Amino acid sequence: MKNVRNKRRFADKTAFERKSVHISEIEDVKEVGLDGQNGADGALDGSLNGDSNAYAEEVKEQITEQIKERTAYFVVNGAPTLFLNTIGEWERTGKVKYRLLFGQKDFLAAKAAGIETFTANVYKFSEREGQVFSLVENIRSGDLNAMEEAYAMRRLSEEFDMTQAQIAVMTERSRPAVANTLRLLTLVPEVIGMVESGQLSAGHARAFVKVPKDKQYPFALETVKKGVSVRETERAVKAYLTPPEVLASEKAQAAQAEKEELKTFVERARKVFRAKVSLIGNSKKGRVYIDYFSAEELMRLEECLDALEKTLD
Repeated sequence: MKNVRNKRRFADKTAFERKSVHISEIEDVKEVGLDGQNGADGALDGSLNGDSNAYAEEVKEQITEQIKERTAYFVVNGAPTLFLNTIGEWERTGKVKYRLLFGQKDFLAAKAAGIETFTANVYKFSEREGQVFSLVENIRSGDLNAMEEAYAMRRLSEEFDMTQAQIAVMTERSRPAVANTLRLLTLVPEVIGMVESGQLSAGHARAFVKVPKDKQYPFALETVKKGVSVRETERAVKAYLTPPEVLASEKAQAAQAEKEELKTFVERARKVFRAKVSLIGNSKKGRVYIDYFSAEELMRLEECLDALEKTLD
């Protein structure tokens, strides 16, 4: 769980009552959805489903392991604080009074640890307010993967008519960060599945947004196979999308710039050593030759070395 220190959470800005709540008063959460962190009302609806995505089972296993880790933590450290919404009289049944707003994995882990009583922040949201709260807090928790954040942001945009600027303010993200996250949803399902399962990072995936859809999945598979960095992936995509003549021109310009830099280096060396200096190679590797034609010139080179050594002491 990422540290959100020095950030004032949305929850802190909304009136709530802090009280002790028994587990029997909370609407049950039977299993973790593939979003892994939605509240009982399915706040992040829209992520993987087991019938249509080959990576669904892998994601389920990851979530199960996370819950096991948290269960062990809560056995030692006690119950987490829950964030609950009061259920309206019209839909209340029996003893159930509250609905989990977010933190589903924490709740299930604490339940598995045998914890029955929780300290809770209890709110009185309308259904719409509760859903917005759940989405925003899930995003801000830092506990979602990139695709889960994208699904949540899409809901804020489509269902609650929020602009990207408004989402950025609510979630304390930059406007470009929100836009980049939402762009992940334009990728083909196979690539989205790789991000959801953790096979492909969001940074790698964003590089494929401009790639034709029929090429995105092959690009992603090749990226995972070779284990290349995000920067290398971006260069490969640029090379694929850029016309050959433009690439040739850019390569020639880069080569000329490197040539000029090496020429400047040789000229500086000649002035410093007051000798003939030549270079064979490029900016990555090569050889530098310093010629001398008399004992005096050799002595002058030695004096230069003495001066350099003093700067190293």
